[in-house]
Amino acid sequence: MSANKGLRLIAFFEALKGSFALLLGIGALLLPQHDLQQFVMRVVDALRLDPAAHYTSRFIEEASLVTAKDLGWVAAGAFAYGLFRFGEAYGLWCELPWAEWLAVVSGSIYIPVEIYALYRKPGWLKLAVLVINLLVVLYVALTLSRSGKGGIATAKKPAPAG
Repeated sequence: MSANKGLRLIAFFEALKGSFALLLGIGALLLPQHDLQQFVMRVVDALRLDPAAHYTSRFIEEASLVTAKDLGWVAAGAFAYGLFRFGEAYGLWCELPWAEWLAVVSGSIYIPVEIYALYRKPGWLKLAVLVINLLVVLYVALTLSRSGKGGIATAKKPAPAG
């Protein structure tokens, strides 16, 4: 294994995303439904947001509609996403071709959404996220093509018997 530092850095960030997802899942399980609106109000207050503002009031209203079952689904989705990211991180760390392909595909899925979000409401943060994602996808794709792990045709064939 060549210990590609670029892939390891990407693997580290994938593991971080997985960790945040697991923390979100744990939070969804630990937070009783009736405390959610109080929690949201504390967040709004801590961030010094105007509770009467359109999006803030909508966020508070939506929080009051969340049920315990909804929180369970959020937790399940967060755990599944976290495990997916940990698997991808492990595969990238070990430079496994399936993980490199997974990174290219999963990173590419977000690009049209990021372009649309940037088109709808331009901003430096949205542009930075798009550029970073494009660079990651291109880097992993180039790593795949350079290493000869680009497809089934490059798989090792078993040694002839005899």
